[in-house]
Amino acid sequence: MSILKIINGFSRMSDPNLETKANQVLISMTGNEYFPAPSPNLTDMGLLIAAFTRALSECQDGDRLKIAIKNQVRQDLIDALHSLATYVLFESAGDKVKALSSGFGIGKTPAPQPPIQKPENFRVEIGSNPGELIPKVNRQRSVLTYIFQYATDEEMALNHWKSIPCSKSSCVISGLAPGTKYNCLVLAVGRKDQLMYSDIISRIAA
Repeated sequence: MSILKIINGFSRMSDPNLETKANQVLISMTGNEYFPAPSPNLTDMGLLIAAFTRALSECQDGDRLKIAIKNQVRQDLIDALHSLATYVLFESAGDKVKALSSGFGIGKTPAPQPPIQKPENFRVEIGSNPGELIPKVNRQRSVLTYIFQYATDEEMALNHWKSIPCSKSSCVISGLAPGTKYNCLVLAVGRKDQLMYSDIISRIAA
């Protein structure tokens, strides 16, 4: 089932736009078979819209009290629209066609990214130039960056790894000593400090 959300942003609307949007929702919801028991009910919504329209007209002279009253009625209308939107989302049960028929603006909530997995199909190929190795791994959508690491046996014993960060799922390691064995691995980095290491693969640089 799709996850939907209301995307109108009532609080950011100007007074005239809020009035127009509220009337659009009221018209769209009236007699709508998908929403047989709106909450709040449409009679109350109509009264709130009428009160807002009246308050808008009365505060045009700049009277501070009338403006304060208009702002309070505006907030009451916004709260009612939010409550009605919650009802619409519940009744729509993920059906975007139903939700859109309410007059509200509807968008999908992005699905959360899955946690990253251990890098798959890690391999190290011999490069076309002397002293080159090309580590590769299958791409994961949730990975932000890959860190390719390499070390000789002596360097690995001392935990002295050299690192190459890369946004791609492969990189070229150059300047290696031909005939020397290098131990290679890749670290996948995801959101919220997710880290996953591959196994270590050894290759002799040509």
